[in-house]
Amino acid sequence: MASQAMIFCVFMFFMYISPGDSIQCFQCDSNEDISCPNDEPFDTSVNAKVDCNSFEAHTPGQFCVKIVQESPGWRGWKKVTRRCGSRTDFGVAWGCRWSWDYTGVFRETCYCETSDGCNGVDRISTGFLLSFICFLFTHLYCKLL
Repeated sequence: MASQAMIFCVFMFFMYISPGDSIQCFQCDSNEDISCPNDEPFDTSVNAKVDCNSFEAHTPGQFCVKIVQESPGWRGWKKVTRRCGSRTDFGVAWGCRWSWDYTGVFRETCYCETSDGCNGVDRISTGFLLSFICFLFTHLYCKLL
């Protein structure tokens, strides 16, 4: 009976994983799009995710990128860009990197591939949550036997 529960959980886990799908990322530029604010929280309900291997993606790729640029001074500006990416500026490196250019413009570049839309608001992915619930269910079921 415990093996049936384990098979069910494995089946449910693989049902939510689709190996042929590419990652989906938010794609916007705060200088061109009012729904991509640079000084307010990003609203995921207003912005749609783009399939990174489709014709809709301005930059095709395998992961998501979020770039924040900010200039110094009292008349400074701030720009936020969200898009797909195919290579990083620092080789294979996930997470965020900070730098300044010769004019003093601060740049934060974040790379991620953990889940669809990871360059927007963080959230728990369904696959991880489902696998955790199946593991917990199987563990409790085996203890009862």
